[in-house]
Amino acid sequence: QLGIGLAVRKHVLKRRGIITSDAQRKPGLALSQTARAEVDYLLERLARRDRRAAV
Repeated sequence: QLGIGLAVRKHVLKRRGIITSDAQRKPGLALSQTARAEVDYLLERLARRDRRAAV
């Protein structure tokens, strides 16, 4: 899973406490603060309908 998808997945796993770092090996992408906030917002909205999305 290359690109932004891996960055999002690692961010979510870190928020859930499954991994300790969302860093990727070079030249992997990193999420900006804005992108992290957007992912968190989307998960929050999704969690209202599906508890599996709760972080």
